[in-house]
Amino acid sequence: MRIVLLVSMLCISFAASAQVYRWVDEKGRVTYSNEAPPPGVKAITLDIDAQPGPPSADTIECYTALCQGERMEQRIARREALDAQASAGRVALSPPPVRGLEFRKYISIRPGMTEGELLGIAGEPDLRSRDRSLRTYTYMPTPADPFTTTILLVRGRVHEIERERKF
Repeated sequence: MRIVLLVSMLCISFAASAQVYRWVDEKGRVTYSNEAPPPGVKAITLDIDAQPGPPSADTIECYTALCQGERMEQRIARREALDAQASAGRVALSPPPVRGLEFRKYISIRPGMTEGELLGIAGEPDLRSRDRSLRTYTYMPTPADPFTTTILLVRGRVHEIERERKF
């Protein structure tokens, strides 16, 4: 009985002192083994009794699930920040929404009206162009009002109003 107990304790002590090796073979595969690696291969001996904990700042390799999870969370947070930044950039570069000109406002505009009166009725145009004393205000079509309205101002007064269907 004592011999069986002694043999079993020796087996347990050999198993506890076993080493695990990690190396990368010539094909790029990572290999773990309790046998020594082939000669000429750089191997790392792993401590199989290691307790999980926070990774140290100077450690490049990370083997614990906690460490891998923290790294993944950091990568996800960086990716989300980059996605938010890219989305904000796309929104900033997108043109403002088209306002258009409703028919009720269009029928209120008359030649000879001042620019201030025009802007008070119609609001800001979707497009503006200026050439010396000529200004052109364009109101683009919308799904509710499928007409493009172009208003020509000469010396600050409405000179010509053109409205045509674009859809």
